Amino acid sequence: MVRQRETEQKLVEEEAAKRIEELVQKRVEEELEKRKEEIEAEVHRRVEEAKKAIERQMMEEMEWRQAKLREEEKRREVRPIQRNIG
Repeated sequence: MVRQRETEQKLVEEEAAKRIEELVQKRVEEELEKRKEEIEAEVHRRVEEAKKAIERQMMEEMEWRQAKLREEEKRREVRPIQRNIG
């Protein structure tokens, strides 16, 4: 009798835990569905922000390299002139 009650109680507890888990899962899915557009918009915003940052870095690096090349060209132009003078 006691053993049967314990078994029944265990089954009730397991069933309750299962139902709670299902309800929590359902609630999470509902909340995600509600916020889906908001989440997608936030992801899109962050991706665009990252793209702009990378693009900005690439432009800065390209400008820096162009400046270095111009400096090098000026040095090359100055050296032959100095040789002709000397």
